[in-house]
Amino acid sequence: MPAPRHSRRRRGAAALEFAVVAPLALFLVFAQIVGSLGVSRYQEVAHLAREGARYASTHGGMYQREGIAEQTGVPAVASSSELRSYLAEKTVLLDPSRLQVDVAWTAPSTYIQVNMPVYVDTDASLTPPAQRAIQNHVTVTITYQWSPELLPIDLVTLTSTSQMPMSY
Repeated sequence: MPAPRHSRRRRGAAALEFAVVAPLALFLVFAQIVGSLGVSRYQEVAHLAREGARYASTHGGMYQREGIAEQTGVPAVASSSELRSYLAEKTVLLDPSRLQVDVAWTAPSTYIQVNMPVYVDTDASLTPPAQRAIQNHVTVTITYQWSPELLPIDLVTLTSTSQMPMSY
């Protein structure tokens, strides 16, 4: 003979459980959305650093010296502001007013020229005494101040650096 069921009704139990679980579940979904937006913003910052380094390495001092800039109408890159104006057109999800672009050309320590692709070392103390080509590099650093959407968090700084050898 089966035992009689004496179940008490638990009125409102489902509503109480939903009230406890729903905010946590909604917070996790919202945090995942905001986090993925942050990753997307960082990917664009990294892309802009690579694009800026590529552009600066191919539009350097030799590009201007040989008159290609006048022929094509595309100016050479000689400062961070010129590179910033080029990269501002390439942004998709970023606010260009929060974008900071720093570009630097590094030459071997014995040379003072910058923004040129190759230096020829004619130092007589070289062994064997011959000319040696030394490569110059351009380094582009992009910094972006991101404010996570609808969150009471201060600005998050996203930074990416890319370095390439000068090629023209």
